Amino acid sequence: MAIPASGRTLGWTLGAQSASSEEMSTSTPNYTSIWGNESQAGVSNQTRLPWANYPNQFVQPSWQIALWSIAYGSVVAVAVVGNLIVIWIILAHKRMRTVTNYFLVNLAFSDASMAAFNTLVNFIYAIHNDWYFGETYCRFHNFFPITAMFASIYSMAAIAVDRYMAIIHPLQPRLSATATKVIIASIWSLAVILAFPQCYYSETKRQPGRVLCLLNWPGDFIYQIAVLVLVYLLPLVVMAITYTIVGITLWGGEIPGDTLENYHEQLKAKRK
Repeated sequence: MAIPASGRTLGWTLGAQSASSEEMSTSTPNYTSIWGNESQAGVSNQTRLPWANYPNQFVQPSWQIALWSIAYGSVVAVAVVGNLIVIWIILAHKRMRTVTNYFLVNLAFSDASMAAFNTLVNFIYAIHNDWYFGETYCRFHNFFPITAMFASIYSMAAIAVDRYMAIIHPLQPRLSATATKVIIASIWSLAVILAFPQCYYSETKRQPGRVLCLLNWPGDFIYQIAVLVLVYLLPLVVMAITYTIVGITLWGGEIPGDTLENYHEQLKAKRK
């Protein structure tokens, strides 16, 4: 199954359609982009991939494309700069280097990576419907931002567990800096393993007048299920359970420290 890289989100990974093996075995490649124009792609009426009839959604006047480019670039710049500032503040000040903040650094790095390496390239590819960046970057483009996205999700789950332990079990020993770094390394290792098929099956295909960056899957059902369970459902369940327990505890119970303060007030009242 061949899948275009343009405009892809993680939902695309789980919802992509597949092309039959007969379509993939034709002598003339019929790959096209989801944004592609059928007449430009040179796709025959007899053999057409499922996304061949989709128009390019960025076909707009030049001035509109310019405005979109400025707005899009500004958002990306703010995302990159903002996350880099968060990273600098935490790493440059020793008192900020807590367990939770280490996970925040990991989350900020993941988000900055996605903004820096993925979004603008996707925008350019969607506008021009032509891949200018070569096969090596095609593989990187399909691999690293997805890796960063997976790492970002797992970082949020780790923060949820850390907050749960700090609030619900405050007397339990906290994670050390070394243990936190091991967890972060494990997060990235798992993210790399889950995203590696995106790199392995990436390729570029040359068509008349353009080049496409595609994911050419032989069959991705098992991969979709694995991503759905490990990247969506598992972190979602972890965050839902931990934050629900924390919310119920804080809403229905006393604020930590109030019990001791009330005890001292009662002692003072008795002495009077």
